[in-house]
This record gives sequence, C-alpha cells and structure tokens, in this order.
Amino acid sequence: MTENPLLSFFPAIINGKTHSELLQEIREFNTNYGHELEGNNYSWLMPKENFDALKNFQVRDDDIFVITFPKSGTHWLGEIIDYVMNDGRDDFDRTNMSAVLETTMEPDPSKVASGTPGYKILETMKPPRIMATHCLPNLLPPQVWEKKPKVIYLARNPKDLLVSYFTFIKPFVTPSLQTWERFLFMLVTGQMIGGSWFDHVLRYWEQRDEKNILFVKYEDLHKDLKGNVRKIASHLGKTFSDDVIDSIAERVTFGGMQKTYKNLEDVHGEKGKQLTHMFGMAPYLRKGKVGSWKEVFTLEQSALFDMIYAEKMKGSGLDFEFEL
Repeated sequence: MTENPLLSFFPAIINGKTHSELLQEIREFNTNYGHELEGNNYSWLMPKENFDALKNFQVRDDDIFVITFPKSGTHWLGEIIDYVMNDGRDDFDRTNMSAVLETTMEPDPSKVASGTPGYKILETMKPPRIMATHCLPNLLPPQVWEKKPKVIYLARNPKDLLVSYFTFIKPFVTPSLQTWERFLFMLVTGQMIGGSWFDHVLRYWEQRDEKNILFVKYEDLHKDLKGNVRKIASHLGKTFSDDVIDSIAERVTFGGMQKTYKNLEDVHGEKGKQLTHMFGMAPYLRKGKVGSWKEVFTLEQSALFDMIYAEKMKGSGLDFEFEL
C-alpha cells in the first residue's frame, strides 16, 4: 500500500482500520456483492451475464442512448429527451427510464439470476426506445457503433458527482464502508464500483466528433437550460418554437422535476416511488446543484482530488466548472 503516494493524504488509521485492512475489506465486499470485468468492479445489479448478452443486443436505427457515469444527471437528461420526443407534451410513459440496459434491478443479490435484465425489458418497448446505460464504450452492444443510433452523453464535474454517488449508494453497502473517508479511499485505490469516472468520461469525450454523438455537460444545463434543450432537440431531429422550448425547460428544472416525481408517487403510490427511488429507498433526485461538494470535501481532500484530476485530465482538452 505504501507504494501509492496519494495514500499519504489519508491518516494511517481510517475508522479503526489500517490501509491494508481497509483495502482487504473493500475487495471482499466487491467480490461478495459483485464481480470484476476488464479491470473494473461492478455490483450484483450488473452481472457478467448481462454484459455478455449485450454483445447480441439488437439495436434499432431510431434508438436513443442516454449514456452517463452513475449520478451524472441520468434522469434529468432522460426527462428532457422524453419531453422532446413527445413534442413538449407531458402525457408520456416514464417507465422507459426505469430500465438500465445492463442492470437487473433486484435488491437481493441472491435473486438477481431470476430477475429481469434491463435489456430484456427494453427489447419489448415500442420505438423510439430511450435507453439509459452506464456502459463503457467497449461494453455497449456492438451494433451501437455499426448502426450509429443517436447517443447523448452527459458528463458532470467529478466532485459533485462523487458526493451524490456516495449518498446514493450508502444504503446498499456494508455499514463498515458507509463513511465518506472510506469512499474516497476506494477512489484512490482503484476500487470504485462502476470503474473510473476519468476513464469513462474521457473515452466518450474521444468520440465527441461522431455525428450521432452529442456530448453535454451537467453544468451547462444549469447555465443555459433552454439553449441546451434546443441543442438536444436539434440532435434528435426536432425543431420547436420558443414557446415549446420554454415549456419544456420550465418542466425539467429541478423544481419542476420534483413536482413531477411527487405527482408520480401521489398517483401511483409504491409503484410511483419505484420510478423516483432506487428500490423505493434512494431518491434519484437529491439537490441538483453545482458546487455542493464543498459541504462534504475537506480542504485536504479537495487538494488531493485536484492532484488526481490534474494528472488524469492533462492534455484532454476537457474541463469542468466546479461551482457556478
């Protein structure tokens, strides 16, 4: 462990565990509740069998792929696309965003094998299918690169993302790992569930000039929501009046989405809550702000992350705003 200089930013004992003890505990958790695929850790929700099945998944020309690293604003982007594809109307079925392509939404790891994978649900959906996924480019169905359906990638500044990700997964990890310090330790030691944010975002950034791919930043949605709704609509072949753009933008503000989600829960009860919360427990909407990472990161932790960020992003031409 001492060969990693970044670990010098952590105290020798973290919540009663040495670095080597904590790393062993994290590895055991990842092994017991997930698997490793091509060097990245995935939870039980994304079994290897699902990734294998995607190799033969049939992509349609009119499919729309919503691609993100977890907690980048997946549901926000999905809501925008739903409104765009329904010409600004709000009488559409939101269940399409409840299925993630590579995921089997089963809270009990022992029952995942008998659950219904997201790709199976999406196979039965009417066109155009709006398909959410967190897959790296090489794990997407090969036909994505052959048929070139519309793809929109949403990227979020990693400090806000990490805080949101930690809050979201906290109910689903073993209690001994439910501390912010241990979460950062997972990041630094390469044990993050879902793999590396840097690897994910940079590999899609390299594809940004492909005509079927639109690369959008979460922070830009905050700065100019109407302009980016119009850009997304244009990418999807839609042209709207200012009134329609204004209407969509108003409904997909954070406050607008909160109202929508509350209505889903009020009208549909537990079924509605399954659409607004993961397993009815962890809300998909949290704060929806830029810069809330400052409420969680210490100065030392921020400095540590800045070092990692500068090294990983060097020469990429991609940058992010960490506060607005």
